[in-house]
Amino acid sequence: MKKKNLLLASSLLFLLGGILLSSCKEDIDDSAYAIKEDPTIADMLQEREDLSAITAIFQRVPLSKAENASSLFSVLSARGNYTVFIPQNEAVEAYCLRITGSTDIAQLTDEQAELIAYSCIIDNENSTAYETAEFPTDGSTFPKPNLGERLLTCEENEDGNYVINYTAELVTGDYNHKALNGYMHVVSDVISPSVENVASLIAAADNMHIFSRLITETAMESRISADRDLDYENDATRPEERYWSSVAFGNGKGNNWEIPTKRILGITAFVETDEVFQNEWGISAPELDSDGNITNWSEIQSQLQAKAQAAYPECTASDITSTDNALNRFLAYHFLNGRIAFNRFVHHFNEHNYKYGSNALNPQSANYTVNTWDYFTTIALGTNEETGEDIRGLIKVVQVPDGDHDIYLNRISKYNNKLQDDYKEISTLPYQPGINVRINALNGTNENNGSNGFYYPLDGILVYNAATREALASERMRIDITTIVPELISNNYRGMRYQAFEHGYFDNIIRETDATEIYYLQCGWTGVGYWHDYQGDEFLFSGVFDFILRLPPVPKTGQYELRMGCANNTLRGMAQLYVGDSPDNCLPVGLPFDLRQNSGYSSTTRTSSNPDIPYIADEDLDWDEDQILENDKDMRLHGYMKAPNYFWDSLYQGQCRSQGGESLPCLRKIVTTMNMDANKTYYMRFKSALKATDTQFFVDYFEFVPKSVYDGVEAEDVW
Repeated sequence: MKKKNLLLASSLLFLLGGILLSSCKEDIDDSAYAIKEDPTIADMLQEREDLSAITAIFQRVPLSKAENASSLFSVLSARGNYTVFIPQNEAVEAYCLRITGSTDIAQLTDEQAELIAYSCIIDNENSTAYETAEFPTDGSTFPKPNLGERLLTCEENEDGNYVINYTAELVTGDYNHKALNGYMHVVSDVISPSVENVASLIAAADNMHIFSRLITETAMESRISADRDLDYENDATRPEERYWSSVAFGNGKGNNWEIPTKRILGITAFVETDEVFQNEWGISAPELDSDGNITNWSEIQSQLQAKAQAAYPECTASDITSTDNALNRFLAYHFLNGRIAFNRFVHHFNEHNYKYGSNALNPQSANYTVNTWDYFTTIALGTNEETGEDIRGLIKVVQVPDGDHDIYLNRISKYNNKLQDDYKEISTLPYQPGINVRINALNGTNENNGSNGFYYPLDGILVYNAATREALASERMRIDITTIVPELISNNYRGMRYQAFEHGYFDNIIRETDATEIYYLQCGWTGVGYWHDYQGDEFLFSGVFDFILRLPPVPKTGQYELRMGCANNTLRGMAQLYVGDSPDNCLPVGLPFDLRQNSGYSSTTRTSSNPDIPYIADEDLDWDEDQILENDKDMRLHGYMKAPNYFWDSLYQGQCRSQGGESLPCLRKIVTTMNMDANKTYYMRFKSALKATDTQFFVDYFEFVPKSVYDGVEAEDVW
């Protein structure tokens, strides 16, 4: 399929589009108020005496602490897209009685009133508000956070009704009130997300006594207590806006870019229940005293230590608080940096045969087509004695398309993977400790959405033993840059909007020079254009940039081919790439990588005017496997590969593998081949090879490909 004159590349939209927000502002301009022919949410509230308590709280609570801040009630009178969960008077009074001893809402402190009010409202910004047809039903969260920056869960109970944040049930027949500025849903309880952190919620669960005690005994809580970066948030020198002139106008006043005011951190935990420990490893059931303390802990710890020692024979320390202790190492592999909601582990957008629906910023979640996955890095498992750096683990997260769309950890699959196949899963490695472990969105009636992240119960034992490492290293690892920088997901930017970032915002992007500009783009924020992005989003680095990216670890020591996805166009830039096992020792690899190139391919002559990219479309080779293989080899000799067959362009016009010959080619660049140590951290430096300040260097995804795959007995598949 040929698409000759399609110039709506992501960066062209970025260059030409000014971004206008409809999000909450500290003061509401008169022109923002809605036309009164249709009711606003504020109008609806005033008409309901049974909702007068929350209405009074909205009138009392300002949107911010600024002197001119509008009340939330004024916000709900203005244009916008708001999803609002409104508790009835009885619910508000009952909540007040619990926390103040009085049903009088006037007794609420300002902070208590703000918590109630902020928890009710989701600002959908430039996306439509949520009606019940779009609600999660499995305990997942809504895509966007409430005004308190917390993601709210939703599940469907046995009566078929929706329950928000564990307790607030939608009042039957009293939801989907459509207003000019969103939807109002009446609920049976005040929405009040837990203020307890992840470790405390695990301790409070009635089925996780062993895991909670492990956190205490290993002194792990201090390592998983990250919440938010107050140094960043309280930095008086941090600008609220900045004019980033290199590639686009922004989304603030005068078309400046708004700079994030928050830097939310956090943790995600995978937790074995007591029952899983008993059934899988034969661990004794915990015996509890009247205070809930385990009285047979010595026996349980001894059993756990023996199992962990078998999994981590290299860990020899006897002190359970040491990172060189096997049980400590076992536990650490259960924690990821960043707070990841259940429906944020994978990002559905343009995988094979999937269509996201009418709203690219809120992809449909019913009709999945193929396995979707990504990789995440754990907290430090230990310390490399040679380098002094952290030893980290890698966890693969996979969602399957069938049934309940279950999510698994370290699932290794075989697929229908010939060129014109459908990439359906045909088999997996069977479950064993560490491999193909299913996770659950909820933990019964126990709350798992904490103040600094989430925890998820496991159906099996999660361990980073030799078998797990071998399994992960048996296949090509395609890792999106967005999961390498967990702050993007923690702060609810992924899949939601365009955003510029200050230097130092991401722990894994370091040593940025003053001239380095950092942008995140999501297809659909300014309308859906002709994008070639894996999973629909990307980072752009602009200006005369120079920065270093800390790469995720490999699971097993060996030889790997490192690749980058690329979507070229004339607005792009060129960079010299460097790779090394220290930010102080990154060595150049290859010639500068020029993202401005196209292949100049002609389907008539089946030749390219650019000898550096000898692309020939598979269809122009009449789908002849031998000729296709020959062209793929020729591409590799020049340091390129066709894009994976796995994903499509954003307009569903074809698989990106077939779109390498356009003026906007989608390709993969082979960066280098090198030996990589599983216990070392590797870094990649990107230094602009141009003096121009108005170019964009595109970073989307990486592939870490073991030698057994890129040079194996069987040829690597095209997916």
